[in-house]
Amino acid sequence: MNLTFERGDPQHPKGHALLYFRVSTEPEKVYATYVVTLPVKSDLTKYVPPFLASHLGSLPLSDFTAFAMPPVPEALDSYEALEQMSRLRDDDLVFGDSMFSYDLPRMMEAVTEAVQAYTQLYTEQAGAVSIGFDSAIPEVESGLGTSGSIPLGGQTADSGGQAEDTSYNVNEVLFGLMSEKDKLGELSRLLGKLRFAVEGSDSNEAEEVAAEISTLGRHLPENYLVPSLLAVAKETTQQASRLAQLYLDRCFRLSDGDTSSAAELNQQIQSIKEGG
Repeated sequence: MNLTFERGDPQHPKGHALLYFRVSTEPEKVYATYVVTLPVKSDLTKYVPPFLASHLGSLPLSDFTAFAMPPVPEALDSYEALEQMSRLRDDDLVFGDSMFSYDLPRMMEAVTEAVQAYTQLYTEQAGAVSIGFDSAIPEVESGLGTSGSIPLGGQTADSGGQAEDTSYNVNEVLFGLMSEKDKLGELSRLLGKLRFAVEGSDSNEAEEVAAEISTLGRHLPENYLVPSLLAVAKETTQQASRLAQLYLDRCFRLSDGDTSSAAELNQQIQSIKEGG
């Protein structure tokens, strides 16, 4: 991806940037996220308890060097506000791409590509030095038994010696700590994971991911219709895939307070269901 620096120097990136995108159907808005490239390479596996590691998605825990937050760009009402923010914070202001319409999967993919491109500029052109933590730092073990389990997750043994899966409790805790935007980002990630499992006929994986989505749905408003989203996401038809995307987009619109767009998406959903 070719990045356009509207503030800052691509030859000397600061390592922190406001990254934004435009959507041609919504010319009055910009969609922005914040990119950070760490000057020190981190191995987060030394700090994250094993029972949590599997719940952190695709984060490169052993080589954590850059990230964007939020992972899905947030809509802002004006470019001027974004530019002023970049000046106040002394951030690079970078334009990523322009898209024809709001496409959540493409938007997330574009953010990933932009983070990689910005990190490469910072590392290669700015001559940043990554420092590895090679010293022995003990993993987080407080409260862990010899098996590495704690009351909130993983496998625990009951009085009969049978292993009991309490990962449900882990998800309940994690989802309860997330902001609504983070929950929707996680919902988007899990939906993609579920569709991949369904299309690959991996029933065990599909059931596990569906259970995670059900748990997450309890932490989102009822009118987001997560159970309906989950129901169509389990199907393999092209129509079901389209419905799942519409349901997900509707969640994001409702979260943004854009009820008119959410209503339009609801009409599209009903039309597809009725075969229109």
